[in-house]
Amino acid sequence: CIRKDIIIDNEQFDNIKLEKEILFNVEHPFVVGMEFVFQTDARIYFLMNFVSGGELFRHLVKVKRFQENQAKFFVAQIAIAIGHLHSKNILYRDLKPENILFSDDGYLKLADFGLAKTVSGKEMSNSFCGTAEYLAPEMLIGNGHDYTVDWWALGILLYEMLVGIPPFFHKNKHRMYFLIKESPVNFPDPVRHGIEVSGDAKDLIKKLLDKNKKKRLGCNGDVSEILAHPFFADLDLEKLLRKEVE
Repeated sequence: CIRKDIIIDNEQFDNIKLEKEILFNVEHPFVVGMEFVFQTDARIYFLMNFVSGGELFRHLVKVKRFQENQAKFFVAQIAIAIGHLHSKNILYRDLKPENILFSDDGYLKLADFGLAKTVSGKEMSNSFCGTAEYLAPEMLIGNGHDYTVDWWALGILLYEMLVGIPPFFHKNKHRMYFLIKESPVNFPDPVRHGIEVSGDAKDLIKKLLDKNKKKRLGCNGDVSEILAHPFFADLDLEKLLRKEVE
């Protein structure tokens, strides 16, 4: 339920309109959809499916880290959802555990399209938006970004699922921005920290977190390039899409 005066005061008209278009037109098992939209003089109402399982963020906080097979199951669904948005020329731009919801069947749904944007072909966007820990280097530098910002964020998400914190996290935001732009991806020591990350997972994360968006995994073949990575080799993606994976 959204007040129209607030939309007007905050110059959010285009954003709300786009969010409505996306929610109404993107039908996908891993994306929150909308059944109805209606309005009164004062408000706009979006009627969406109730997603009962809470945010991925809450579940991650509770367990601290996911096991690798769980993270794989989750991140594959998110990759498929983002790939579907990209096929409709939509940049998502706000991937984080707070925007991923659990359905009652244990599968995920991507929610909140407030920062999404439609682009055509190789068009670049220049706006600065997103959540600090998940921002891609090109977003910070401001030299234009494309759909590969979503694949960077997927790399951050997978790292956070496996390790418990985002890879470049720092309490000082300026320092964190510096690390995003300059620092390599470091993994915890399995002996000292007791956190094991497999070779395939490390390789996928490093390729998604390539600071050069033209070399980043997903740059050429979008989602199919990512799902072809050995990390996903033992996951039946057709069964996943049909929600037949236990």
